[in-house]
Amino acid sequence: MAHNRRDFVRTAAIGAAALGAGALGPSAVAAQARSDTSSYLRPPARRQLRILVLGGTGFIGPHLVRAILARGHTPVLFNRGRTAPQLFVEQYEGIENLVGDRDSDISALGSGRWDAVIDDSGYTPQQVRATAELLRDRVGHYIFTSTRGVYAGFLGDVIDEDAPVGMRGVPDTEWTGYGPLKALAEREVQQVFPGRYMIARPPIITGPGDSTDRFTYWYVRIDRGGDVIAPGDPGDPIQYVDVRDLVDFYVHVAENSVTGTYNVAGPAAPLSSAEFLYGIRAVTPAPVSFTWMDWDFLASHDIREGRELSSWRAPRGENRNYGRVDNSRALAAGMRFRPLADTAGDTLDWWKSLPAERRERMTAGIPADREQAALAAWRAR
Repeated sequence: MAHNRRDFVRTAAIGAAALGAGALGPSAVAAQARSDTSSYLRPPARRQLRILVLGGTGFIGPHLVRAILARGHTPVLFNRGRTAPQLFVEQYEGIENLVGDRDSDISALGSGRWDAVIDDSGYTPQQVRATAELLRDRVGHYIFTSTRGVYAGFLGDVIDEDAPVGMRGVPDTEWTGYGPLKALAEREVQQVFPGRYMIARPPIITGPGDSTDRFTYWYVRIDRGGDVIAPGDPGDPIQYVDVRDLVDFYVHVAENSVTGTYNVAGPAAPLSSAEFLYGIRAVTPAPVSFTWMDWDFLASHDIREGRELSSWRAPRGENRNYGRVDNSRALAAGMRFRPLADTAGDTLDWWKSLPAERRERMTAGIPADREQAALAAWRAR
C-alpha cells in the first residue's frame, strides 16, 4: 500500500544538550533554561513559586528543573543523591538538594514550605502516602506522575480519565504491577490532598535523555536507513509524550493551580503509525523504505508487542483504537504538544552526542539480526 510522506518542518533547537561547565548565576540560569523551551514560552508567570521536586536527576527531573528555572521559579530537589548527585548543584548557583530515600528516610522533608510539589518518583502507595502526609500542611498543590497503565483494561474505543483503574475482578489489596500500584498511589494523593492535586497519566515518555530507548529506537533505526519493519497496519494509532511538553504542563499546572486527573498523551490530534514513521523519516536524509508486517507474522519471528515493539499496541479484534486515551481534558487545561519533527530531530541529536559504547548498546527495539531474518522471510513469501 502506498502512503504519502508527511511533511514536517523542524523548528526547535536541541532542548536537552549537555549543560556547560561551571556554575551559573541567576540570570544565566534563566537564559540557559529558556533555551530548552524558547519555542513554547507561555505568558510570564504572575508570581514566583517555590517548587519541591521529588526526584530531579533521572530522565524527567532535569527537564523539569530547567522548565521551573525558565519560568523564574525556585526548585528544591529531594532524591537519594545517587544518580548524578551534583547535576544541578554544580551547574547552577543556589539550588537546594535534600537527600533522603522514599522507602526509608524522608526526614529531610520534615521542615520547609512550598507552593507545589511535583512527584515524579513515587511508585508504591506506601511511598506516596508517607510523603503526602508529611507535606500535607506545608504544600499547597500536589502534582503526581502516574501512568496510562493504571487503566483496568483497554476495552472501549478511546479511554477517558473516568475509566476504571487497577485490576478487573481483583481486590485492590491484591493489586500488583506498575500500573495497578500507580493507581493505588493516585488514591493516596487524592485522599491527602482533596481538591489540591493534579494527577498526570502519560503514555511512554520520549525525548532527549531517555535511557529506555523505546521510542529512540525508531528515530535511530530510521536514521540508519534501509528497509525498516513497520508493525501492524499503517492506520493504527500511536501515542507518546515529549518529556519537555510534559514538564512544561507541570509548571503551567503549578502556576495556575490546575487540579484533577489528565491523560497527558500526545500528539494533540490522532496520529497514525504511517504518519509517525514517515514523520521521523522527514528529519533524516537517509534513504528509507518501510515493510508493513502483520502482528501474527511478527510474533512468528519472535517480534512482539510490549517487548521488541514496546511503543506499539496491537489492535484487539476490530478495535483499532485499542490502548488510545482521550487527551481532550489535558488540552483544555492548557497542555501543548510540539511537532514530532522536533522530538525526533532533537532526540537524534542527543543520541549522536553520546559515547560510542552507549550507542552500541540500545536497550529496546528489534535486534538487527532478527529484523533482517523477518524481512527475508517476508520477501520469500
